[in-house]
Amino acid sequence: MSRRKSLSIAAAGILTIVALVSGCTSATLEDPHKILDNATTSLKGLQSVHFKLDSGGQFLYGVEAAPTAAPTATPAPTDSPSPSPASTPTSSGSARPSTSPGTSPSATPTPTPTPTPTPTPTPTPSPTSSASVSLSPTPTPVYTSVPISLDGTTAEGDIDFANKTAHVIGGLPGLSGLSGELIVVSPYAYTRPYGATTYSMVGSSTLTVDPTAASGPLFIVSQMVAVANDPGSGAVLVGMEQEPSGTCYHIRATVTQSALSSNLSSLQTVQALGGGQLDLWITQGDFQLEHLEFRTTDPSAGAAVVRLVLSNWNSIGQISAPPADQFEIPGLQSIGA
Repeated sequence: MSRRKSLSIAAAGILTIVALVSGCTSATLEDPHKILDNATTSLKGLQSVHFKLDSGGQFLYGVEAAPTAAPTATPAPTDSPSPSPASTPTSSGSARPSTSPGTSPSATPTPTPTPTPTPTPTPTPSPTSSASVSLSPTPTPVYTSVPISLDGTTAEGDIDFANKTAHVIGGLPGLSGLSGELIVVSPYAYTRPYGATTYSMVGSSTLTVDPTAASGPLFIVSQMVAVANDPGSGAVLVGMEQEPSGTCYHIRATVTQSALSSNLSSLQTVQALGGGQLDLWITQGDFQLEHLEFRTTDPSAGAAVVRLVLSNWNSIGQISAPPADQFEIPGLQSIGA
């Protein structure tokens, strides 16, 4: 066999192996659940990220109604015991002899037999009804659905999960007081509303939502991926699409309350969003979640759309606290006054 022919056979063999491997890889990546598994692994290892969020429509938020005064437990009246009359002991013979009228007493008195006492019966007490308390069941909290407008809601910034720092700018116009700037350098947080020149410093643990916390945005995003990956959501691979970060897998899932209740009952944050359509874009190379979009028309949740775009995975810069002359330290102001 010539050297040229031998090389040709070897090259053909290598190309065959490459084709087989490529075919296996392509088959695996066509499985949406495999792609979502890889995305879940990437999220678990996420150290930092830049994000941009916007939404529109309205969301129904359950507000607990003011509780009414619980009825006072009224004890049932207690029946007084009815004592049985005491039994008078009786004797079988009389202690004194009785004479019939007109009969003369005998000269020799007849001895009176010693009376045999009859045992006194023990009185049986009447049953006493014990006091019973009629307890009313604890009332179930009553919630009123309050619509909150999501129109104009935006937020953008960097979150460093590893160092527990974050810098976020944005707001929710539908709720007053939730717009402005937030800097977190654990264990402190610095906030200022739009137009303000100084920050207020508080403990990061007092924040309603700490973006760096384990229960914060990263947890919610992980829950959304778990919902899409559930068999009951019917995830499908829509195709490959171009996103700002490059080529991405586009996966679509249908979120239903029945699937959430039967398989994902622990994901309470996602359940509050109701049913809807969930789309995810995941990078082809390293399976980073690049884009997430959730739409709902569930009557129990509202009619809204939420979009989240992620970038700069594990590559954001250092986040620092504002200069000392730009924030107020709690307590110092009152001492100075």
